[in-house]
Amino acid sequence: MKSKKLLALALMMLIALIVIGCSSTTDNKNSSSGSTNEGNSNTSSGLPEEMTWSVYDVGSGGYAEMSAIANTFTEQLGMQVRMLPSASGVGRMVPLRDGTASIGKVGDEIQFAFEAMEEFAQKDWGPQDVRAIWAPVSLYGFAVREDSDIESIEDLKGKKVPRIAGNSSVNIKNEAMLAFAGLTWDDVEVVELTSYSGQGDALIQGQIDVAGINPVASTMFEADSKGGIRWLEMDPNDSESWGDLQEVASWFFSETSDIGAGMDEDTDVMGHGYLIAGYENQDPEVIYELLNVMNDHFDNYKDATSSLSSYSIDEVLTDPRGIPFHEGAIKFFEENGLWDEEKQAKNDRLVERYDVLMEAWEQVVKEAEEQGISDDDFPEFWMERKAELVD
Repeated sequence: MKSKKLLALALMMLIALIVIGCSSTTDNKNSSSGSTNEGNSNTSSGLPEEMTWSVYDVGSGGYAEMSAIANTFTEQLGMQVRMLPSASGVGRMVPLRDGTASIGKVGDEIQFAFEAMEEFAQKDWGPQDVRAIWAPVSLYGFAVREDSDIESIEDLKGKKVPRIAGNSSVNIKNEAMLAFAGLTWDDVEVVELTSYSGQGDALIQGQIDVAGINPVASTMFEADSKGGIRWLEMDPNDSESWGDLQEVASWFFSETSDIGAGMDEDTDVMGHGYLIAGYENQDPEVIYELLNVMNDHFDNYKDATSSLSSYSIDEVLTDPRGIPFHEGAIKFFEENGLWDEEKQAKNDRLVERYDVLMEAWEQVVKEAEEQGISDDDFPEFWMERKAELVD
């Protein structure tokens, strides 16, 4: 009898040890699966629990916009978003290219990178397989003083027009608007400025005759309060002039607004997509879920800055311009009735253009090596051959 009791006690102790061991194993597995967030999906949204975004420098409008969206993601989903700020276009593109950041709030540098132009005509860049993800529309135009005798862009011939040192994104906009009137930099008196935002003061003081700038820039409201400004309008129905403009930069288009400094009524200026973008190799499902979350939680961040209203699904650009849209973005557009066969055809042509650009790039790099073209001279050589092989 005593031996039976001892046997029963031994069996109970063995079962207890087995149960404790199983529980410990389960806890360890759970702990291990939660030890890293990078790449893991957030169960409520399908997004990674951590993301890194490449953005404009601290204090800029682009940084403020993305910060508001990131804060919403953190508050509503518990996500962690790391921001990598940079004041330069190349600085914003590098984290996207090397995979440090998955998406970026970018300017015209994303278009330059696709086309391998400006800073991206260097041998260590070349055409980049990039994609648009979300395209809030931003404005741009030529402003003059209220009392100026300049009535049209054509009247800028021989006048003082700014070119901002080291800012290809601004300069190509000014170049494109000059082309709208059949003008080039050679037709105007170029004034080199070091500050984009300093154009308001430079205009009022007479240092320049025209400012090329976003109509809602604070510096222009200040300039308007000091002496009055007006905008040189760009007829949206002048298809020939818009064709000339888009020869310089295909991603610009006509836009009408009444919200800019000195705009008392609808004014026809230029628009462009102020993109959230990334590389083609980003997971389409992540991009799709990103847009779903941005749209679902729009009301949580739309009032954080004056410009975030342009992130509304009803306001963003969905027509492919300059670079193709990402597969994940197209899925989102299709589900929300924002995509059609015409847009798909435009997107397909842009995807095909990348292949043509890459083929030309590889050929020109080989030619440069055979001809002994130096790295310093290569960008000019590439742009000349690109015009012959691609454009």
